[in-house]
Amino acid sequence: MSRRRPGNQEAFELSVLSLIASFVAIVMGSLSAVQTRSATALGYALENTVDFGGSCLVLWRFAGANADSKQTLESREQRADAGISIMFVLLGLVVFLDAVKNVVFRDEDKDLVELIALYSPSFVVFLLLGVAKIHVGRCVRSQSLQKDGACSLAGALLSAGVLLSAIVEHTTNVWWLDSFVAIIVSTGLAAKGVSALVLFARQGKRFWTATFWVGHDTLQRPLDDEANPLLPTKI
Repeated sequence: MSRRRPGNQEAFELSVLSLIASFVAIVMGSLSAVQTRSATALGYALENTVDFGGSCLVLWRFAGANADSKQTLESREQRADAGISIMFVLLGLVVFLDAVKNVVFRDEDKDLVELIALYSPSFVVFLLLGVAKIHVGRCVRSQSLQKDGACSLAGALLSAGVLLSAIVEHTTNVWWLDSFVAIIVSTGLAAKGVSALVLFARQGKRFWTATFWVGHDTLQRPLDDEANPLLPTKI
């Protein structure tokens, strides 16, 4: 007997798990930052705060998915997709600035026990969540869920970078490995987000307007050449 493919219900449940995981990570990172004045923990909390916002969008996207009309679901998907793309840019900026700060000021607050406690479970949880989101996202044909999965995988990669850096730093004089990984990951995230938003604009989806987010219909027709800000002005 063949196994049933994941559907909207599984996508909703996965989004709930992701929301809980991000919230726990925010609390752990914030408490650690307050108690130890750790810049690493503060950056960890900020990263997961942005990820939490993305998970909220995806959760809203799949809430009541089995009862709503196809047009409503497509409208939600476009909004969530655009929102996740914006989150990519925000997360990329947060991680990039935090990494640059660590390089410039050469933060020396990396307690090995703290790093293991924060980042080991984070790596495992967000790796599993990322793989699951991408798989379920493909099954339900949701770009927003797949992008949220990529965001979780980026979080897992950042966690792995910090853990690897901690080991390397305690055995060698190389102290910048985690910042190097963070800069690469954050640049990729921001570039992916910007390219997706540019594509949205070219398709006539005006994500920069209030109507796109609160209107009854986001399935907008392509813009005329004169109305599209990304096309050259006709002379």
